[in-house]
Amino acid sequence: MKKLIGAIICIASLVTVSQADCVYGAKDKTSFQVLDGNTLMLKGGYGSNIIIKTYSYFYSSSNVQVLKDSFCSYDSAVLYIDGEVVDAQQVTRI
Repeated sequence: MKKLIGAIICIASLVTVSQADCVYGAKDKTSFQVLDGNTLMLKGGYGSNIIIKTYSYFYSSSNVQVLKDSFCSYDSAVLYIDGEVVDAQQVTRI
């Protein structure tokens, strides 16, 4: 029974990781747009626009700096917003 539960947990974690989206070239983006208090879109530069959902709250007047060029959903220390290091909850290329 313990082996079965362990196998189910292992498979579930693999499925969760495989569904995480990743983005590349985030530091090439030249501007951002706040979509809601926890979501922003990085745009401009080369490649697709990037939507990042976070647990932090920010405004259109916030000072946003991209810390990592490449990252995936649930990655830590992705953005620096108004003096606070922010983790990515979900990322999507559009």
